[in-house]
Amino acid sequence: MGDYYLNYCIYNLCTSRRKLRRIDNAMKNYLIPLFTLLIAGCGTTRPQQTYDEMLNDVVQNFNVGTVGGDSVLNVFVQKAQADSIARKYSNPAMKEEMMFDLISEYLQAGQTDNAQQLYDNMLEYAGQKYGKICPMKAMVYFEKAHLYKQSGDIENAIRMMQKSAAMFEQLPKNDFNRYKDAKEFLRRWRAAVSSDGNKTN
Repeated sequence: MGDYYLNYCIYNLCTSRRKLRRIDNAMKNYLIPLFTLLIAGCGTTRPQQTYDEMLNDVVQNFNVGTVGGDSVLNVFVQKAQADSIARKYSNPAMKEEMMFDLISEYLQAGQTDNAQQLYDNMLEYAGQKYGKICPMKAMVYFEKAHLYKQSGDIENAIRMMQKSAAMFEQLPKNDFNRYKDAKEFLRRWRAAVSSDGNKTN
């Protein structure tokens, strides 16, 4: 239960850092100690990496299996190194946000194959760190499904969204749970497949 709750806390914290850029300094001074207390309350005993150590870990160990993405990686590193707010308010959840940021950079560059590779790396990372059922894996399946849909691979899109829905169904119901969204996308996509099948008959 401790590892699951830790995963849940860090997942929520990971989505919160972007909001820090839109609030004043007084609120930052309140939230950051709160983040620290939440992580401690989740029971983590792992030594905390520095910001630069987390960045190096993402570049060296997470960005494996990508092909021809040196220019994207360089842009990502430059942005991360120049992010003074992230560096100042660094916390253990930030490495996972860096992972998602790198995936976003590949997507913006149109390198969907590299993005899919990193989504697969994220699934492996989440499984090893948090276990079989966790919010991060559910969201990665959700994102992979949409990426397959955008590329026209509806079969794999449905397969990934089924995994996402099944996992979200087993997780706590909160603002981050996309179970209803996943079920709605499945309904639409299956209807579209059925409609296309009827047209060819």
